[in-house]
Amino acid sequence: MKDLLLTLNQDAGRLVALLSGHAEQVGAVSDAEWEGLIALARKNGVAQMLYTALKAQEVTPPPQAASVIRSIHLASAVHGTKQFHELEKIVQVLHTAGIPVVPVKGAWLGEAVYGNIALRGMTDLDLWVKRNQVDEACRVMVSLGYSLVSSRTDRPQPLQDELLAEKKLFKSGAPIVELHWAIFVGEWLRHTARIDEELVWQRTCSYKGEMLRQLSAEDAIIHIGVHLAVNHQMSLSGFRALLDLDRARRKLSVDWGVVACRAKEWRVATSMWIVLLMLAQLFGDTEKELPLSELEPSWFHQWLLTHFVSPQSILDAHEITGLRRFLFLLALVDKPVGLINLVGRTLVPDRTWLILRYGLQEAPFWRVLLQRLWHPLRLLLKKEI
Repeated sequence: MKDLLLTLNQDAGRLVALLSGHAEQVGAVSDAEWEGLIALARKNGVAQMLYTALKAQEVTPPPQAASVIRSIHLASAVHGTKQFHELEKIVQVLHTAGIPVVPVKGAWLGEAVYGNIALRGMTDLDLWVKRNQVDEACRVMVSLGYSLVSSRTDRPQPLQDELLAEKKLFKSGAPIVELHWAIFVGEWLRHTARIDEELVWQRTCSYKGEMLRQLSAEDAIIHIGVHLAVNHQMSLSGFRALLDLDRARRKLSVDWGVVACRAKEWRVATSMWIVLLMLAQLFGDTEKELPLSELEPSWFHQWLLTHFVSPQSILDAHEITGLRRFLFLLALVDKPVGLINLVGRTLVPDRTWLILRYGLQEAPFWRVLLQRLWHPLRLLLKKEI
C-alpha cells in the first residue's frame, strides 16, 4: 500500500487507503483537503461508501466534512431503499408470470456483495431474462406502469434490439429498468470473443428463490471485468467497478483457476488481465490469488495497455476517446483473427449492422451498396470509430 501511495496524487492515495481499510496511512487531513477528498469520491461514484469506511476504522473527520459525508450516506440509503423496493415488486410480478430473472451489476451487487444497499449506488435496474421471455417481461412491466424508451438516441431502435439486446423501460418516480436478454454485448465482443451465454445462464444459481437467480461467482467476476475494460474502456466509474471486484473476491468463493480458464476460452483474457492488474495495484494481492500470470498477454500488449491505463488514470476517471479508444480496444484483443475481424468489420460492417444502423431495411441493393462505400469515409470525416 505504501508503494502505491507514492504513485498516486494525495487525494487519490487517501481515498484508496480509506476505502481499502488502511486509514492509518492517511495521516493528518485539513478541512480543505477533506473537501477535495470528498469531491474525488463523488467523481468516482463512491462517496456513499466513506461513512461506513470511516466509522469502521474509527476515523473522525472535522464537523463540516463529517456532516457532508453523513448526508451523502443517508441520501444513498434512502435512494437505495426506493430502488430495491421497486426491484422486489418487479421480481414478484415476474415470478408470478413464470419469468426467471437474474439481477446484474448494481441490482445484484448492493445486497449480494456489499450487504448494504446504501453502499452501492445505481442509476437503473439491470435485469437479465431469457430471450424468448423478453416480450412477456415487457408486457409485465407495462402492467406496472412502465413504458418503453429508446436506450440510445444515436442508434436506431432496430439496431438496439438486434445487437444491444436490451429494452429500456421508464416510469415516473421509479428507477429506469433495463431488460437484457444478453449480458455480454457490443461490437467488440461480437467480433472478437466467443461467449456461450446459454451456458452462463445454466450456471446461474438460486438467489432468494428459484425464480430469482444470480451469476456464478466466476461468471460474475468476468462480467464485471469485461464490462469495465471493453464496454467502458476502463473509465466511467472505473474505480467503483474495481471496488466491486475487490468486495466480490472477498465475499464470494471464487475459483480463480476457473476464471482464468474461462477468460481464455472466451477470448477475453487480455481484458481480464488489465482489470485484475489494476485491482492488484490498487487493492493488493498479498496471497497471489489473482491469475495474472495465467492471463498475461505479450510484453508488447502489456506495454501498450499500461500506457493507456494506470491506477492514477482510474482515480482521475480519465476517459479514452476517439482514435485512442479504438487503439485501446485493439490492444485488448486476444487472437490475431479477432484483430482482423475487428478492424475489418469497423471499415466494412456486416450487412445486418449496416442495414439496421442506417435504417435501410426496405432499401434497394444499390442504396445499401452506396452506404457501404460511404461508411469508411464517414468514419474518416467524423474522426470517430
